[in-house]
Amino acid sequence: MAAQALRIVVPRFGTEVVGGSESLARRLADALASRGWRIEVFTTTAVDEATWRGDLAREERTAAGYLVRRFPVRWRRRPAAFHQATRAFFRLPSRIRPEPIWLRAQGPYAPGIVAALAQAEGMPTLFTPYLFYPTLYGLPAAPHPRLLIPAAHDERPLRLAAVARVIGATDGLWYGTPEERELVERVHPAARGVPHAVGTVGVEITSGDPQRFRARFALAGPVLVYGGRATPGKGIDVMLAAVERLRRRHPDATLVLAGHDHVAAPAQKGVVATGNLDDRAWHDALAAAVAVVVPSPMESLSMLALEAWAAGRPCLLNAASPVLRGQLERSGGGLAFSGPAELAEAARSLLEDPAAADRMGRAGRAYVEANHRWDAVMDRLASLLVAPSR
Repeated sequence: MAAQALRIVVPRFGTEVVGGSESLARRLADALASRGWRIEVFTTTAVDEATWRGDLAREERTAAGYLVRRFPVRWRRRPAAFHQATRAFFRLPSRIRPEPIWLRAQGPYAPGIVAALAQAEGMPTLFTPYLFYPTLYGLPAAPHPRLLIPAAHDERPLRLAAVARVIGATDGLWYGTPEERELVERVHPAARGVPHAVGTVGVEITSGDPQRFRARFALAGPVLVYGGRATPGKGIDVMLAAVERLRRRHPDATLVLAGHDHVAAPAQKGVVATGNLDDRAWHDALAAAVAVVVPSPMESLSMLALEAWAAGRPCLLNAASPVLRGQLERSGGGLAFSGPAELAEAARSLLEDPAAADRMGRAGRAYVEANHRWDAVMDRLASLLVAPSR
């Protein structure tokens, strides 16, 4: 492979960080570094996406050997106030919206990243996701070639003028799924003229110890697992309502919520919040799951589903997401649901038919093995890096 260096720019980065794009960036950095690439990461000191609070080390050398440079966030975000301001912002006609003010408030406002990129040595730079300040302001400032993993779903910010400008400044678009590509090209027709590839991440086949996980958290009955953030729009309320319904038939069923921000979730029978789990404990959790729930209606690529399938477990996926429907149709690795009642019924069917659950899990694993190998991911990246800069 000709290219052997890559700079990755992402709003948050580290083992303490929970999030789909952040997980993808870390997996990609580790995989490239292990294959001899020279990797560096530009990010912020933030841990929490809701407020951009956090004080991670300004420089860190990872276990994989690459350097992470973190820049301070100048403005913290107050979630309730920002939510109200966002509603007012998008009610305005697009021609009079104060986009620069909203984008700084959206954050993470770290102008040091932009200044560093403007002065950085000439090497390929990959940005993800599209939505945040480091991408919207950093990509146009970076040296060529500039690549973008949009991690886009159908939401109002995707239609901002700043996003159109970034797509116009991008040398290559790297999509997670065909559905994401279709969405971006529909909203921004200029994207059709940008070199692109589909398939951003490889997934290793994993195994874990279900009994070790059960013993650690005193779990006796069947387990459903969710791993990710508890931010609005992620479908947490749907899962909580579904598990309440499910327990009427299966009172020993438990929903496990993994991630640091679930510890403040309302107490509910049949729900266990584990906090962050290290890799071994997470693999144990997946192995213990009857099924893994993917409840968000807005996805560009579900890393959670890919991890579940790599562990041989089926998924229960929100049918409102075209991306999740596409992943499910291509894999055969689970069931779709619309709303709490359907989620509870789908979970019940797998609890009562473990052979079907295992069969779907094996189909998901076969799909991951066929479509998410790291060698294929490297080839896609290489194809984008040899495309001419625009």
